[in-house]
Amino acid sequence: MELNSCARENISAINFSSLCDTEVRKRAGENQCKKFDLDYLIQQIGPFGKFQRRIVFLICITNFFLVDYTTMFIFTAGEVNYRCRIPECEAENAAFSADFLNFTTPAVEGNFAKCKRFPKLSNISLEDQCQGEFFDKNHTEECSELIYQNDEKTIQNEWNLGCSEDWKLSLVGTVNGIGQVVCLPLVGYISDRYGRRTAFILSAFFAAFLGLLRSFSTNFTMFVILEFLDPALNSGMFNAGFLLGMELVGPSRRALVAFCLLVACTMGSVGLGVLVMFVKHWRLLIRIVYVPSFIFMTYYWFIPESIRWLYKKNRLVEASNVIISAAKTNSSQLTLKAQTMLKEASKNPSENDLNKIESVNKDTKESRLGLILKSKTLLIRIVNCSFYWAAMSFAYTGLNMNSVMIAGDKHVNFILNILIEIPANLICCWLMEKIGRRTILSLSQISCGLACIASIFLKEAPVSAQTTVFLIGKLGASVSYSIVSVYTSEIFPTTLRHTLVSICSILGRTGSTLAPFTLFLGKYMESMEMILFASMTIPAGIFILFAPETLNQPLPDTIQEAEDIGKIKKCRHLL
Repeated sequence: MELNSCARENISAINFSSLCDTEVRKRAGENQCKKFDLDYLIQQIGPFGKFQRRIVFLICITNFFLVDYTTMFIFTAGEVNYRCRIPECEAENAAFSADFLNFTTPAVEGNFAKCKRFPKLSNISLEDQCQGEFFDKNHTEECSELIYQNDEKTIQNEWNLGCSEDWKLSLVGTVNGIGQVVCLPLVGYISDRYGRRTAFILSAFFAAFLGLLRSFSTNFTMFVILEFLDPALNSGMFNAGFLLGMELVGPSRRALVAFCLLVACTMGSVGLGVLVMFVKHWRLLIRIVYVPSFIFMTYYWFIPESIRWLYKKNRLVEASNVIISAAKTNSSQLTLKAQTMLKEASKNPSENDLNKIESVNKDTKESRLGLILKSKTLLIRIVNCSFYWAAMSFAYTGLNMNSVMIAGDKHVNFILNILIEIPANLICCWLMEKIGRRTILSLSQISCGLACIASIFLKEAPVSAQTTVFLIGKLGASVSYSIVSVYTSEIFPTTLRHTLVSICSILGRTGSTLAPFTLFLGKYMESMEMILFASMTIPAGIFILFAPETLNQPLPDTIQEAEDIGKIKKCRHLL
């Protein structure tokens, strides 16, 4: 392997003795191992030191805003109160509330109808026509014009999307969901081919540009096109950032890293809920949330490339530089064994290292589709994880949207619905290291489904009881949502990790794409959405039990190592 002389000199010029453990140096000699053992080196720099904490913190800042990109449509395309305009009684810019509604507009479930009005009796004079006796209360007709309650501005009252046009609001959520999955294969390819950091920076650029451009939309068509392009081209930010964090630490710290990254998402959603209480215009809301994306593009100079990705690409000098930098930042003393590995990385790789690199490069050079089709184990995992992801995202997205529909203030309900994710993440962080990923995934999905079924029988119960059961269901959905990214990243090899995670995400996010339309189905059959959520989550909770457990397993670098997960009884280099 040819290495440039500059990089070789940088490695050899480092004062390794200052980093060396004195006791180990005395025992060094014939016990030295020249193999570039990445898991061992990650253990040596420290499981979760200052170096890793800094990087995870920067990614957490990204997640704080990133989560709002995928949920903001709940408010920008949110439904506002509206009613029929009664030309006989009011001008075009009339107030929303009026006394004449009692005899001009029929009541539906205790509220005035939105799209129906009583017709005017014929043969009446134009004078004094706004009187109760001049309206036929035995018949109704469709509205010709609408009056909106303008205490908040969404695309509905800006572009008059009420009554027969209100289906367009659900279309926004569906288009957003489709956009999230369309470019995931491309982003996965870029991440696996050119690096996690490259995919992250490109996604940040498109988020900044397309997000702000959407806030200047002049009509619904322009808005919905950008609503599709924005998530389509920034969808790699979360997965790339998540993998950057996960591939930097050892097995015992992955749950902690996942907890930090997901809590950042939770707090970002809470921040959005608070923000919309004060920012009532959808254009200003988008601009406030998207401006930080310009800052994220500067991460190129603050976050190093994934060590595992560099190792997979046979860029051992760069991987060694990152490890040395991490050791210095963490004030870690490298053993003589670790120093030898790093020194050898600047020269020629050992025979063992060459064998591992050859296996990794074989996975890289062959067609990705061919590699996947050759492995029955990977195919089964893709199907299982995709179905689980679909059920999880279907219930998670659907319950999020239903949170603003239950009784009470929609902003408070949204915040409570999001805050339940904090205990969900705490449960994940603790139980994942106690009983494993697979069992928690199963229990969380089944409990979510059972809560959805229970809510069907509580329609006449007090609001507090309905809200409690709803939050239990959301807790189960949030727990599974928190773990599924960790689990899927642990069962696939480094050579194909982002690609396969993206495939699972694409197939799985059909759930989040279809979830917005459950609100419409609920208008034709009461509780239909809850029945659908339960019918997906309970089977998914059962099927995941047939997948392997990954607790304390090292991240697999090759396809063979990934297939061996579940067969290995003892893991190497546990932290």
